[in-house]
Amino acid sequence: MANERAILCGDVAKDSLPFGGKKPLRLHLWGPHENVTLCVSDIRSQLLQGIPSRFHDLLEIATYVYCADQATTRGGDGVDEFGENWRRRLFFRITVRTPSFWNSKAVLGQLVDTLSFLSEDEYHFDFCQLKDEPATQQHFEFGAEAPEEVVLFSGGLDSLGGAVQEAVVDHRKVALVKHKSTQKLARRHRKLEELLKRHAAHAPLHVPVVINKAKSLGREYTQRSRSFLYASLGATVAQMFGLDRIRFYENGVVSFNLPVSAQVVGARATRTTHPQVINGFAKLLSLVAETTFTVENPFLWNTKTEVVKGIADAGCAEMIKFATSCTHTWEMTRLRTHCGTCSQCIDRRFAVLAAGVEDHDPAEAYGVDLLTGERAEGEPRTMLAAYVETANDVADMSALDFYGQFGEASRVLRHLNGSPDSAALQLFELHRQHAKNVVEVVEHAISRHRREIRKRLLPDSCLLRLVCDSSLPTDTVTSSLELSVPQPLSTNSIRLKGEYWAIRFEGNEERIYRPDIGFHYLHFLAENTGMSYSASQLDCLVRRRMKQVDYHTAENAGVSSEETSVLGGLEGEEVLDAEYRESLRTRRAEVLELIEIAKQSDAVDKIDEIEELEKQIEWMDSLLGKAKGFSGRTIKLGNERNKVRNRVGNAIRRALEKIKKYDRPLAHHLQRPVLNLGHTVSYIPPEGVIWDTSCQCSHRE
Repeated sequence: MANERAILCGDVAKDSLPFGGKKPLRLHLWGPHENVTLCVSDIRSQLLQGIPSRFHDLLEIATYVYCADQATTRGGDGVDEFGENWRRRLFFRITVRTPSFWNSKAVLGQLVDTLSFLSEDEYHFDFCQLKDEPATQQHFEFGAEAPEEVVLFSGGLDSLGGAVQEAVVDHRKVALVKHKSTQKLARRHRKLEELLKRHAAHAPLHVPVVINKAKSLGREYTQRSRSFLYASLGATVAQMFGLDRIRFYENGVVSFNLPVSAQVVGARATRTTHPQVINGFAKLLSLVAETTFTVENPFLWNTKTEVVKGIADAGCAEMIKFATSCTHTWEMTRLRTHCGTCSQCIDRRFAVLAAGVEDHDPAEAYGVDLLTGERAEGEPRTMLAAYVETANDVADMSALDFYGQFGEASRVLRHLNGSPDSAALQLFELHRQHAKNVVEVVEHAISRHRREIRKRLLPDSCLLRLVCDSSLPTDTVTSSLELSVPQPLSTNSIRLKGEYWAIRFEGNEERIYRPDIGFHYLHFLAENTGMSYSASQLDCLVRRRMKQVDYHTAENAGVSSEETSVLGGLEGEEVLDAEYRESLRTRRAEVLELIEIAKQSDAVDKIDEIEELEKQIEWMDSLLGKAKGFSGRTIKLGNERNKVRNRVGNAIRRALEKIKKYDRPLAHHLQRPVLNLGHTVSYIPPEGVIWDTSCQCSHRE
């Protein structure tokens, strides 16, 4: 691996490192070579006497890991391409008070597993005995009243929602542990403290943590290990107050970390509160505490829109504008506090608009307006396009379709408590609700700005033009978005999604049915309302489609596109199943009968019809000649036709019986005389009934 680095923490030897390459990075929390300072405020020093030395070690390990994360670049600008330097191989040699504990298999394994998943880096640790231990009090200052809960507080909307829930809604005494990563946020944090104190029954205890480090150590902005620092700080504070639980607050869509695009995948999409990370923190902290230690995310099943609504419903909407979500803090100004282009800004703005509290989140605070702002080419535009396109897709998905597209969703279930089936349904509904919120915001914006859209007064690269303006160049990132303008759900739809059929009738809930050829017949009839087909003709059409056969060769042979789909099969198709052969033989006999009837007519226009029918016979003979069991003999049309009719009719009736179990109105609608199961089959719906038959499958016409 090209991106390797050894990090030597404290007074440790630099010999016998596992790999060479770059000069080892030296980090010191104290002593003459100190280049990192950790200061935790608002903690009474006398409380420290009962804290195990392992928690002192934990704090310092987390600080070293966090600083090394920032000091070791992932490849600079190349980070966007996820090149060979994206995943790093990091070796830490750290002085601790209890090296035997940290080097134990259980502790070391849990530490490595959790950090590796959190940041997608490869970690190695070697813990050495700390000599000349410094005074512990150097990390801590001041005093405080004992809280009932310890909450990790970043100052973003989700953590603000958690603080409001704990201190304002539930009237708890709460300690808010926050990492002050930049002084740019100090004024905004002070305002949040002031407002929380004003609204809360008990003024929250704020525990700001400051890590000062040499300027040369700030090279990487992703900071994926920061949540490990948060968890370690929170757990230490909890132990000091005799508590065995900490709480992260982050909405479930972000926590589950399902990638929306190549721009938000892997380590670049936050895993701060992913259930696997939360469980990993809980296991590690339980080992450190030598008792069960709980790490929770009470917002796991909430969308960000619900979080924002919760803040507003608690009477705290005025706090929203002081919460900071943007990752590009270096771009902040007093007026523009959010860039408007990173995924966190996009997520925040959609939630604020969906919650209807945009009056408390000024649009001028964003460098780029979500809906009408001009976006630069590349990632800023692609990020937003992928976000909205994914929402468009998920909003209309069934649970089956959702799990088919997002394999990560299935894998996360083992990290959740309770029934897997129940958790799977909750996970799907969470993401579908989030998607619907996004779609509703876009649809409302299109309606509100329809004049500007029609007159093309908005920038070409803004979201509303990306979605609505089909005249934009197709070589831009918007080409796929132009095909996915948010649309209301179809009132009536029958679709093959993967291997299962999904049917919605009269706007009711979509029902899922196991695969059966009878549903293929119903789908084709709904797609071709008013048309009449013989049973063999319908069967050939459907079986050809099920075989996913390209009929380009048939067209070259002079067979019409309509009859090609009826005939099915290509030259070179070696085996036809018995039922397909039976239908083809029957259809062949029907066509011969049609030729005889046409020849008995003296009409000139029958000549072209006869030629077309004869071409069909030639084609079917060619196809059947390659199939086993076909001798070319003349069959008795009546007997064969009845057999095919019964087979097709029985398949349709089976499908109707399945539908009847779950959707009686639809089953009643499809019964005769609307659906005729005589020698010919047709579907003639009442006026106004239109079916959406588009399939998310591999069929091609």
